[in-house]
Amino acid sequence: MTVRKLPPVLRPVSRGGTVGSGAGIIVLAVFFLYLLLMAPFCILVGSRTSWRMGWVMSAPLIFLPLALLIGFLVP
Repeated sequence: MTVRKLPPVLRPVSRGGTVGSGAGIIVLAVFFLYLLLMAPFCILVGSRTSWRMGWVMSAPLIFLPLALLIGFLVP
């Protein structure tokens, strides 16, 4: 029995690695937009109340999504 070769159009293309969907770039863009909105808000809260309250606001609002982003990017 002979093995037929597929025509070049039907052969699988080897790309030399995995091809991503680009979702990481979108997640980074959304995170930086979120950071641009939340950082002034935390500074505003800190200036109206106390610096401690600003840090209390920024810890869950900025550092928790940052930790989730890092966890998403680490394989």
